[in-house]
Amino acid sequence: DLPRLIVNRPIRGEGFEGPEATQRFLDFTLAVPGFLQDLLGTGQWVLFEGFALERIPYLLTLSCALLGLVAINGLFKFQINTLKGRMGERMLRRLRYQLFDRVLRFPTPYIRRIKQAEIATMIKDEVEPLGGFIGDAFVQPAFLGGLALTALIFIMLQSFWLGLVAAAVVLVQAFLIPKLRRRILELGRQRQLAARALSGRIGEVVEGAVEIHAHDTSNFERAEITRRLGDIFLIRFELYRRKFFVKFLNNFLAQVTPFIFYAGGGYLAIT
Repeated sequence: DLPRLIVNRPIRGEGFEGPEATQRFLDFTLAVPGFLQDLLGTGQWVLFEGFALERIPYLLTLSCALLGLVAINGLFKFQINTLKGRMGERMLRRLRYQLFDRVLRFPTPYIRRIKQAEIATMIKDEVEPLGGFIGDAFVQPAFLGGLALTALIFIMLQSFWLGLVAAAVVLVQAFLIPKLRRRILELGRQRQLAARALSGRIGEVVEGAVEIHAHDTSNFERAEITRRLGDIFLIRFELYRRKFFVKFLNNFLAQVTPFIFYAGGGYLAIT
């Protein structure tokens, strides 16, 4: 509300009707509950009276306060993102080391059968997105969970039954969405395996290009790659269908709560 306060009071002049009028800055007051007003003899409890400022000093003070709050918010985001990136990269480094350590433990006959391109792609490229995901896996649930809990508590303080309705919708989302995402995760694993196999097959073709030209099997190799690309296309298409359906369902359930509030709360308010 600070930008609105700057526009309404010092710029438009609300509260500064006279040339010597002042407004208080950093005044803190608490509303006294009704059952304590008779005991204390007042409806407000003044913690700090603040500073009386004229119009121009009040404008400059509010502007500096706004700039300071923006800077503090930016520093918080900078620190959070830096620590999040550091944690993600450290976990990614450890994961790559563990994968490489597992490769060294493979039996010799198995090492001879695996393809170099698949192993290199798996360690270098396939785990790369996890670097950004690991940090968000800790930060986003805490941030969004705190926002949801705050909103739920506020709604329940306003109306207990509407709060229960909102909690029920959240529970439905928490139960239904993860179940629908299981198939999406399975398709994602299939896509990774198919892409890994394609990479290995392309590596084999490149290594044996001389033999392919010598035996004139280019059409066979083209057909093989076409089949693999078709399999990847079908997997990705099914993945997109299910992923966007889950997104649609999640957004729809998120809008059910406002619908209930508007319809049910409006009906109760009218009647």
